[in-house]
Amino acid sequence: MKGWIRWKGLIAFVVAVVTIVLVWFLAVDAVVRRVIETAGTRVVGARVDLAAADLSLFPTGLTLVGLEVTNPDAPMENTVEVRKMTMDLDPGYLIRRKVIVNNLQVEGLAFNTPRKASGEVPELARKNREKKERQLSEAAKAGVEKVCGSFSMPSLSQPDVEAILAKESLDSIATAKELDQALKAEQAKWEKELERLADEKTLAEYKTRIEKIKGGGGSLGAILGAAGEVQQLQADIKKDLDRLKAAKKTFTTDFNDYQARVRNLANAPAKDIQRLTNKYSLSPEGLSNMSQLIFGQRLCGWVQTASDWYAKIEPYLSNVSVGGEGKPEEQTPLRGKGKNIRFAETPPMPDFLVRNLKIDAALPVGKLTGKAENVTLDQHILGRPMTFAFLGREMKRIASLNLSGTANYVKPDAPKNDAKLTVKGLGLENLSLIDDKVLPLVLRQATGNLNLNLETVGNVLDAALKANFSSVEFDAQAAGKAAMAEALQTALSGIDQFSLTADIAGTLQAYTVDISSDLDKVLKSAVGQLVKKEVAKFQAQLEQKISARLQGPMQQAQSSLSGLGDIETELTNRLNLGNNLLKGLKLPF
Repeated sequence: MKGWIRWKGLIAFVVAVVTIVLVWFLAVDAVVRRVIETAGTRVVGARVDLAAADLSLFPTGLTLVGLEVTNPDAPMENTVEVRKMTMDLDPGYLIRRKVIVNNLQVEGLAFNTPRKASGEVPELARKNREKKERQLSEAAKAGVEKVCGSFSMPSLSQPDVEAILAKESLDSIATAKELDQALKAEQAKWEKELERLADEKTLAEYKTRIEKIKGGGGSLGAILGAAGEVQQLQADIKKDLDRLKAAKKTFTTDFNDYQARVRNLANAPAKDIQRLTNKYSLSPEGLSNMSQLIFGQRLCGWVQTASDWYAKIEPYLSNVSVGGEGKPEEQTPLRGKGKNIRFAETPPMPDFLVRNLKIDAALPVGKLTGKAENVTLDQHILGRPMTFAFLGREMKRIASLNLSGTANYVKPDAPKNDAKLTVKGLGLENLSLIDDKVLPLVLRQATGNLNLNLETVGNVLDAALKANFSSVEFDAQAAGKAAMAEALQTALSGIDQFSLTADIAGTLQAYTVDISSDLDKVLKSAVGQLVKKEVAKFQAQLEQKISARLQGPMQQAQSSLSGLGDIETELTNRLNLGNNLLKGLKLPF
């Protein structure tokens, strides 16, 4: 029996096992913690801190405690903080170098928490700044503008007409000046044309020839010779008369057109008045969508915040590798290169997968619990999308919150995502809606129910929001003595409930937010007649001032038209002289 046991070998084996066990218990947790911190810091671009890590074999699992992820843009703030994270790992796949988490429990999830020490990593921070500068430069070159734009209150007081006309160019005056220049150019053109046509001198020469023929005598030979001269003279006169008639016809057409244009100058201020009214005065039509003005800035800001968060997550989603559903990519065998080739599996399984995720988050508004399934960046391998559902509880100013949806990247080239959010009993307090010196507007209180349906297909966004609010109290303090501002203030103070809808469409980078509400009808009804009176008064002042300014240029154009009329008189006189000569040129004299 003693010969069967090699004590040296047994002792070496026991020592090796004990060493491995000691290393496991003494060092493996620290190694795991260090690996997570190093890899996370490199990916995020700022410090990722982990208080403790516990890797167990029986059962196979990993527990992380005190995870803090620094915000790269604010090193004294954590983007995400997790009190405890517990993972149940699948040992069979772990041996095959796949991290398959059967269950992942996240407790104490919080966002935007303060840090005790800066989480900035200088080298990574410099690279992030360079990357952002390049992105900003590219955006500047592309002329990208923030999609929300600006929301400003239209003027509720009577505009200063003199101040407006001092800075605005008037199309009516420009038209009158252009017409005057055109008339002068036309007159110069026809004066040159008259030089080419038969004038009084030419017609006088014809008359001299006629007198000469008449005084030639009455012999038969003289009469026969005169007949030939008369025919030639008639032909010459008719030729010049035809030119004069053609010129007169062309001139008359052009002159009639210029006359009409000069007459229309009297109506030219109408377009200027309408344009300036639309620009500087609140119209009844402008009140038809006051909801866009009142709620647009807030809603668009919230959408922009969501879009910014998506922009932060998108780089990680872009790491999704393109491939067939559950099928490995064909690779050319490479010897000695260390190429990791994925072969067909049954069932196909990604390198990382969380089958079931449970989250307990602490948000500023309250607690949020939820679950998600099939969490992986390689959905095209798994063949199933990620689904999620969250429930708000013990929340401030919210009775209930439900969020559910699907993130479908099974086909990475054509991702489809959808989400549905239902909020009941949303309490709003002291929400600033319009920051305007004429009529600042604050929603002092309201209780609302909201339903949001959102869908993205590729880069195309489509969302619809419906909301109803009750127990509403608006605070609108009209400044000064603007009649319309006071009317709006009175109308808003009498509103205790309203409904609102918003449609969001476009791409994730460039979208529109169209808002409508039953407030529009109330506000339009309250101040509609007052607006019409104010607009009529403003337009009357504009008409008076613009007409006075137009008087000089219009008189100048009329004077130039009169000068052009002299051309018509000259053409008529020449035609009359020619026709009279032609009538007197008949045999016998």
